Amino acid sequence: MKKLPIKIIAISVLATLISACGSSAYEYRKDRMVSNIDVLLGKASIVDKTGLLVMFNSIEQDSRCAINAKCVWGGVVNVTVINGSGQLKAIKLSTIDYEKYNIVEKAFGKDIELMALLPMPVAGDEAKSKLSQKLIKLKID
Repeated sequence: MKKLPIKIIAISVLATLISACGSSAYEYRKDRMVSNIDVLLGKASIVDKTGLLVMFNSIEQDSRCAINAKCVWGGVVNVTVINGSGQLKAIKLSTIDYEKYNIVEKAFGKDIELMALLPMPVAGDEAKSKLSQKLIKLKID
């Protein structure tokens, strides 16, 4: 007889947990759109389903460490984000978070994250890296 109240409590807790799966918090996560895009220097790319256009304008500073060297430096790129209404927002993104610039900036309610500035420099190989086409990899959330 004493086990009956425990079973009733356990079933009611289980029913509560199952019904919580349909909450609005779940709906928010289900509708999130994350886009990853590559943008070549001097070019623009459209971000699917967001109505944004991202232009990679320039590399303001590139003091990143070479992949075969040990140091802590970063690069800064200038990007213009254009929304569906034609409004422009200029942002600066850094390959590392530091005093003035960040890896992630907000534009039109979206987080624009610099995932990579490519190609990576190689120590002692400056001429070759200058010939390569520069591009940025962005994550837009």
